[in-house]
Amino acid sequence: VEFVQLAAAYGTVNLGQGFPDFPPPAFLREAFVRAVGGENHALHQYTRAFGHPPLVKILAEFFGKLLGQELDPLDNVMVTVGAYQALFCCFQALVDEGDEVIIIEPFFDCYEPMVKMAGGTPVFVPLRPKAPAAGKPMSSADWQLDPSELASKFGERTKALVLNSPNNPLGKVFGREELQLIAELCVKHDVLCISDEVYEWLVYDGKEHVRIGT
Repeated sequence: VEFVQLAAAYGTVNLGQGFPDFPPPAFLREAFVRAVGGENHALHQYTRAFGHPPLVKILAEFFGKLLGQELDPLDNVMVTVGAYQALFCCFQALVDEGDEVIIIEPFFDCYEPMVKMAGGTPVFVPLRPKAPAAGKPMSSADWQLDPSELASKFGERTKALVLNSPNNPLGKVFGREELQLIAELCVKHDVLCISDEVYEWLVYDGKEHVRIGT
């Protein structure tokens, strides 16, 4: 919060949060208007706490295809009030007092306080920039995890690892080799991977977003 205020006060660029400068797509706005302006008054009442049944059914089908898995809409899908609540619910449900949670730096600013609110201890591991090839400008892909350093962060108290790909604020899209390393370490140490993929659709042409759930 303090850094957000400082960025505003000094007119600097705040890389900690995403501020889209474009509107939602027209088809989405039009569908929303139709939904709230229709005669189905049930849509304006309380619904199932974990998500409106028709919505979770569609989400299960959609993400099931992307993940290559069959998802049960009633058991595998939960609709929250934005990504913030989704992350908060994850940490509150899965992290106990004294558990350690690995967070890859740099990271979205809510991860650390949410882990602490759940009673957990954040353990940080940095993405380090590697020198690009001669004459080539540095890109977010040049920021990489050191495999040995990452492995050293796993211990008896490690409960979860937070993966953010594409990364906020770097924009780094983790490659298959990096994701395989993370997956193998999580399996080896019986650690949960909380994958924040909020920017999964904002990937440059020619780049591939790989979901660790696949």
